[in-house]
Amino acid sequence: MSKEQLLQELAEAFEQLIGTAIEAAQRGVTRQGDRWGPRETVAHLAGWEVMATVRIPKIVAGMPPLEFADETQQTVMNDAINATIVTMIGEQPLDTVCGMLRQAYQRDVEMLRKLDETFFQPGEYVYERTRSVIEHCQEHSQKLVLSHP
Repeated sequence: MSKEQLLQELAEAFEQLIGTAIEAAQRGVTRQGDRWGPRETVAHLAGWEVMATVRIPKIVAGMPPLEFADETQQTVMNDAINATIVTMIGEQPLDTVCGMLRQAYQRDVEMLRKLDETFFQPGEYVYERTRSVIEHCQEHSQKLVLSHP
């Protein structure tokens, strides 16, 4: 798969998630307890993409990814970041949060387009992260499809 095909797949995954979140909200799906609703799901991904805009250039320049060897530590850190992101959006309308995600992922796609093709080979951080984000969007889309109000 070429770099451009991968980036197109990434953009499509984000747009699919946005569409699914809007549809779920129209069906009345909202946050219930610890289960995120459409707004929180979209905010979560927007926050991570904003962070990627800063992290990926540093990683490409040789800085190691911010990951913990211990899975428990990584989970705790990810949960803290997610809680912060969801709290920061407050009561923003879903349309606003979808716009934030759209801006963030489009900025990331443009940044990624400028990278050399070598970063988009299996085993390279940028390639693996991009594949992982596509899968993550698909997982969240599936959860939203299966959610009940």
